[in-house]
Amino acid sequence: MRKILSVDDDPNILHAYEVAIGQKGYEILTTTDPNAVESLLRDNDVDLIMLDIHMPQRSGLDIFRDLKKTHPKLKVLFITAYPKTFTVSNDDIYAMWTQNFADGETDIMYKPFVLNLLYEKIEGLIGPAS
Repeated sequence: MRKILSVDDDPNILHAYEVAIGQKGYEILTTTDPNAVESLLRDNDVDLIMLDIHMPQRSGLDIFRDLKKTHPKLKVLFITAYPKTFTVSNDDIYAMWTQNFADGETDIMYKPFVLNLLYEKIEGLIGPAS
Protein backbone atom coordinates (compact mmCIF):
# COMPACT_ATOMS: atom_id res chain seq x y z
CA MET A 1 0.00 0.00 0.00
CA ARG A 2 1.32 3.44 -0.92
CA LYS A 3 1.83 5.87 1.95
CA ILE A 4 1.27 9.63 1.90
CA LEU A 5 2.33 12.21 4.49
CA SER A 6 0.22 15.38 4.56
CA VAL A 7 1.41 18.53 6.34
CA ASP A 8 -1.05 21.37 6.92
CA ASP A 9 -1.64 23.75 9.81
CA ASP A 10 -5.41 23.16 9.65
CA PRO A 11 -6.48 19.92 11.37
CA ASN A 12 -9.88 20.02 9.61
CA ILE A 13 -8.17 19.91 6.22
CA LEU A 14 -5.98 17.03 7.36
CA HIS A 15 -9.05 15.11 8.52
CA ALA A 16 -10.70 15.66 5.13
CA TYR A 17 -7.56 14.32 3.42
CA GLU A 18 -7.55 11.26 5.70
CA VAL A 19 -11.11 10.42 4.70
CA ALA A 20 -10.83 11.23 0.98
CA ILE A 21 -7.44 9.66 0.37
CA GLY A 22 -8.14 6.71 2.63
CA GLN A 23 -11.23 5.92 0.52
CA LYS A 24 -8.93 5.41 -2.45
CA GLY A 25 -6.85 2.86 -0.54
CA TYR A 26 -3.80 4.96 0.31
CA GLU A 27 -2.41 5.00 3.81
CA ILE A 28 -2.14 8.58 5.04
CA LEU A 29 -0.16 10.11 7.87
CA THR A 30 -0.91 13.68 8.89
CA THR A 31 0.70 16.37 10.99
CA THR A 32 0.03 19.99 11.79
CA ASP A 33 3.65 20.33 12.91
CA PRO A 34 5.99 21.09 10.01
CA ASN A 35 8.95 20.44 12.30
CA ALA A 36 7.88 16.79 12.61
CA VAL A 37 8.37 16.02 8.91
CA GLU A 38 11.92 14.64 9.14
CA SER A 39 11.12 12.28 12.01
CA LEU A 40 7.97 11.04 10.26
CA LEU A 41 9.95 10.40 7.09
CA ARG A 42 12.67 8.63 9.05
CA ASP A 43 10.12 6.35 10.76
CA ASN A 44 7.88 5.67 7.74
CA ASP A 45 8.36 4.61 4.15
CA VAL A 46 6.52 7.50 2.50
CA ASP A 47 5.82 7.64 -1.25
CA LEU A 48 4.47 11.20 -1.37
CA ILE A 49 4.38 14.27 0.83
CA MET A 50 1.54 16.76 0.47
CA LEU A 51 2.60 20.20 1.70
CA ASP A 52 0.69 23.34 2.49
CA ILE A 53 2.79 26.38 1.58
CA HIS A 54 1.70 28.95 4.16
CA MET A 55 2.03 27.60 7.70
CA PRO A 56 2.81 29.70 10.76
CA GLN A 57 5.69 27.62 12.16
CA ARG A 58 7.51 26.83 8.95
CA SER A 59 6.79 27.34 5.28
CA GLY A 60 6.13 24.41 2.98
CA LEU A 61 8.72 25.96 0.66
CA ASP A 62 11.35 25.72 3.40
CA ILE A 63 10.41 22.11 4.08
CA PHE A 64 10.63 21.39 0.35
CA ARG A 65 14.11 22.90 0.08
CA ASP A 66 15.32 20.77 2.98
CA LEU A 67 13.65 17.63 1.60
CA LYS A 68 15.37 18.04 -1.75
CA LYS A 69 18.70 17.84 0.10
CA THR A 70 17.86 14.82 2.26
CA HIS A 71 15.26 12.99 0.12
CA PRO A 72 15.90 14.15 -3.46
CA LYS A 73 13.57 11.60 -5.08
CA LEU A 74 10.61 12.04 -2.72
CA LYS A 75 7.49 13.04 -4.62
CA VAL A 76 5.92 16.32 -3.44
CA LEU A 77 2.43 17.70 -4.02
CA PHE A 78 1.88 21.26 -2.86
CA ILE A 79 -1.71 22.04 -1.96
CA THR A 80 -2.20 25.73 -1.37
CA ALA A 81 -4.57 28.66 -1.41
CA TYR A 82 -1.71 30.73 -2.85
CA PRO A 83 -2.72 32.64 -6.00
CA LYS A 84 -2.50 30.73 -9.27
CA THR A 85 -0.69 33.50 -11.11
CA PHE A 86 3.08 33.64 -10.99
CA THR A 87 4.00 37.04 -12.32
CA VAL A 88 6.89 38.24 -10.16
CA SER A 89 10.20 36.66 -11.09
CA ASN A 90 11.57 36.83 -7.53
CA ASP A 91 8.53 35.08 -6.09
CA ASP A 92 9.58 31.86 -4.30
CA ILE A 93 6.84 29.82 -5.96
CA TYR A 94 7.74 31.14 -9.40
CA ALA A 95 11.39 30.20 -8.82
CA MET A 96 10.41 26.78 -7.54
CA TRP A 97 8.07 26.29 -10.49
CA THR A 98 10.76 27.00 -13.04
CA GLN A 99 13.35 24.84 -11.25
CA ASN A 100 11.42 21.86 -9.90
CA PHE A 101 7.93 21.40 -11.23
CA ALA A 102 9.04 19.97 -14.55
CA ASP A 103 10.88 17.12 -12.85
CA GLY A 104 7.87 14.76 -12.68
CA GLU A 105 8.35 14.48 -8.92
CA THR A 106 6.73 17.77 -7.88
CA ASP A 107 3.29 19.21 -8.57
CA ILE A 108 0.89 21.81 -7.20
CA MET A 109 -2.86 22.14 -6.60
CA TYR A 110 -4.89 25.12 -5.49
CA LYS A 111 -7.56 25.23 -2.78
CA PRO A 112 -10.44 24.87 -3.26
CA PHE A 113 -10.37 21.85 -5.54
CA VAL A 114 -12.51 18.88 -6.53
CA LEU A 115 -11.51 15.46 -5.21
CA ASN A 116 -11.10 13.94 -8.65
CA LEU A 117 -8.29 16.40 -9.35
CA LEU A 118 -6.60 15.44 -6.08
CA TYR A 119 -6.81 11.76 -7.00
CA GLU A 120 -5.42 12.47 -10.49
CA LYS A 121 -2.48 14.42 -9.06
CA ILE A 122 -1.66 11.69 -6.54
CA GLU A 123 -1.90 8.91 -9.11
CA GLY A 124 0.16 10.95 -11.55
CA LEU A 125 2.97 11.23 -9.01
CA ILE A 126 2.94 7.80 -7.33
CA GLY A 127 0.42 5.61 -9.16
CA PRO A 128 -2.56 3.77 -7.72
CA ALA A 129 -2.81 2.86 -4.04
CA SER A 130 -1.68 -0.74 -4.42
